[in-house]
Formats: sequence, C-alpha cells, structure tokens
Amino acid sequence: MVEPVLDELVGAGCRFVVVGSAARRLLGEQVPVNDLDVVVDAVGSNRGPVVEALMAVGGVIERRRGRRLLRSSMALPWEWGWRTSTVYGDVDVVVRFIDGSGYEFHDAVAVPVLLGNGVVVRCHPTKHP
Repeated sequence: MVEPVLDELVGAGCRFVVVGSAARRLLGEQVPVNDLDVVVDAVGSNRGPVVEALMAVGGVIERRRGRRLLRSSMALPWEWGWRTSTVYGDVDVVVRFIDGSGYEFHDAVAVPVLLGNGVVVRCHPTKHP
C-alpha cells in the first residue's frame, strides 16, 4: 500500500522518483512489493518536505538505541539514504546508489504514472541483478 505515502510526498512538493519493485508494479508488472523505494533530490530545499511528508504517515527511523519518531530536526544520512517505517510499510529513502546514480539520473529516465486518485508520480522500474 504505497499510494498514501506517495500522496504525502507529492502533496508536500517533494522531488522524488519511485524505483524498484514499486515502480515496476505501478507500471503494470505483476511483482511482489515489499517496500517503497524512492530516490530523492537531496538539495536542502527538498529535505524538509521529504521529512514532513514521512512524518505525516507516522514515519519512524531505526536508531542504535531503538526506534524514534521521525522529526524535522533529526540528523539524517543525506549522503546515501535511510529506511523509514510508516503506518503503510517501509520506505527506503535513497539519495545515491552504490553506482553513484541519484535523483538526476533516475528522473531523466523516469516515466510519469497516473495513480487512481489522480496523483502523478515519476517511476523508473529498476531491477536488482
């Protein structure tokens, strides 16, 4: 159930691309979806909206000393990314993949997908080798 999270990200004005199995499912492929993977633009002006959108869906983040609610003042690993658990499932927020690709690359090759509620998201149906 990724649509509520996508609605929040779009509503907050976040720059992101859905990748992985969730993108493949949104594009019509019948694949299991275990979590939502999004590549985000890590520029400063996008960070607040991403955190606010994830807070709106009950985002918690794993910390060394247990789970904590996601807060706007929290220091997050914007170099690579992190995993957030929401009331709708886990969201992997990716800033940069191990191959060095990030938002700009995935956005350039993404295709728009119209969700049932009228929201449009950009998807790049990546696959793991």
